[in-house]
Amino acid sequence: AGGADAAETRAGRIGIVGVSIGGTLALLVAAVPELAPRISVVVAIAPFTDLEKVMMLATTGMYRGSGRPEPYPVPPSLAVGLARSLVAALPSTPDVLALGFALERLDPLSPDPLRTLRESPCRSLGPDASTVQALLLNRDPSRFADLYAALPEDVRRAVAMLSPVRSAARMTAPVEIATAPRDKYFPLAESLALQRVGPHVRITVTSALAHATPRMSLGNLVALVQLEGFFARSLSAAS
Repeated sequence: AGGADAAETRAGRIGIVGVSIGGTLALLVAAVPELAPRISVVVAIAPFTDLEKVMMLATTGMYRGSGRPEPYPVPPSLAVGLARSLVAALPSTPDVLALGFALERLDPLSPDPLRTLRESPCRSLGPDASTVQALLLNRDPSRFADLYAALPEDVRRAVAMLSPVRSAARMTAPVEIATAPRDKYFPLAESLALQRVGPHVRITVTSALAHATPRMSLGNLVALVQLEGFFARSLSAAS
């Protein structure tokens, strides 16, 4: 809100731009009732909108859209980032710190960074840490729902709060999203789910993006025109 009060803003409103997880955070801010009236537009590039589905994707390599889970390969680093974030959400007890230390030693660039922990899981964990570890090490999509339900209530509440699809109905500003047809981290279905519940969501699907990085190629003029239109609409809405 402080930025919206700056002298250079128009009518006390600002546009918010975010890329990848930053785009997700921008969507969450736009749904805060006290802030929504101060936002002119939300511009998000390749965000995720449902953290529970992303958790399943990161741990099992399967994504559940509107039907049965389907394979969707993602970089191994996604599982490491998820694991460290989940453990950071737990109280700092000795067993949680031990699990966190084990995760810090993982190499996110290895083909299967959680393999070491899967082969030698942390022992003597309390109930909270043990349920998180069980979910992280699971690779069977049919078990995910039960493992997720066993997580501490505070963790599940945080997952819901970090999922813009749960709060999209409260967004009042126009939302412009750009994403690749098959983003390497977050499926297009993540943005489409937001569009189904958000009142002012527009999605630009363009192969001129590789996750958050533009692909500038004269051989793909249609994709470049799509991306240019996305930026033009975003700037127009902000002004």
